[in-house]
Amino acid sequence: MRRLTDTPATGAAIALRRLTFGCLLGLACTSASAWVLTLTQGSKQLFLMVGVGTAAANNATINLVSVTVPAANVGNGTAQAMTSNSTQSASPYDNFAVCNPPAQVYIGGSYRQPNSNAGGATAALTVTTPASLSSGSDTIPFSQISWTSTANGNTTANIPAGTFNGGTLALANFARNTFVENCFTYSYANTVIAAAGTFTGRATFTLTTP
Repeated sequence: MRRLTDTPATGAAIALRRLTFGCLLGLACTSASAWVLTLTQGSKQLFLMVGVGTAAANNATINLVSVTVPAANVGNGTAQAMTSNSTQSASPYDNFAVCNPPAQVYIGGSYRQPNSNAGGATAALTVTTPASLSSGSDTIPFSQISWTSTANGNTTANIPAGTFNGGTLALANFARNTFVENCFTYSYANTVIAAAGTFTGRATFTLTTP
């Protein structure tokens, strides 16, 4: 059973986190529903954490999500599960075991205002990616990567599943004085033929409020 009302131990305003994606192709071919938790009203705050991090800190870690596609399977249309180097399983809100790394990547954050009328009604979560992952002059569309969204104990996502679009994608709105968290499980569609290489790109998650 999760706590439904409390004040989290988060004091930092963090509005930007990043994930790096990698896909190795060829012979060397080398993401629960969020629990929506009610916050006690307090000083204005935005907090966003993707992957490894701690509460009340400006976490600089950029986690890697990757997949190795065997040469014989490149481009055959069989989706490939991706794994991460994230070890974050616990919520920074109350230490509840939300995610199951390395298959899942934690994503969560909060939007707090001093009263029910202060500021905008919601904070907007978005993710931005370049058009492609790249390896030298070779590229793979970022839209080859998608994710499902769950959390331990709850399977109806509040940060929905989706597919990167090579631009900016709106993910969810966090209501005033709530904390929302999920776990993303990433997948590579594997429907394109690409040269052998290490393809990388970065997804930037942003939480903003008016």
